[in-house]
Amino acid sequence: MEVARRLGVLILEWTSLALGVFLAKYFGFLHYVDPATLAAVAVVLGLFNSFLRPFLLAIFMIVSIPILILTLGLGAYLVLFVTNGAILALTASLVNDLHLKNWAMATLTISITSWMISSAVGIDQLKPLRRANEAKANAQKAKDDAIDI
Repeated sequence: MEVARRLGVLILEWTSLALGVFLAKYFGFLHYVDPATLAAVAVVLGLFNSFLRPFLLAIFMIVSIPILILTLGLGAYLVLFVTNGAILALTASLVNDLHLKNWAMATLTISITSWMISSAVGIDQLKPLRRANEAKANAQKAKDDAIDI
């Protein structure tokens, strides 16, 4: 059952990315030729978001520590935006029929669309992090509850 749920979430994320790319094309921020290109872009973006984005985000966050300190953490949104833009630009370089006209607005459109759909259907992308923090807190509590004789 867990595998089916994860597969469903993956398909939903790819669908939301495809809708975001479609809307970005509709608004004129990027251009692609046919629906097969749209599907390829959604799959490549989905794979990059799953595997490459965490590493890029970690590197960009470390590099931008001074910005994060100066903006009291609000610069994290800028770092996230730049990371998403870098992934979109990398996708555009790999998919031949995808051409970015305004990468910033295309990134913003795709990100907002994906976030709205994920939020609307209840996909909590931070759930694994929350589970890990909860497990760590429970382990610490169990350790504190031990009676030493």
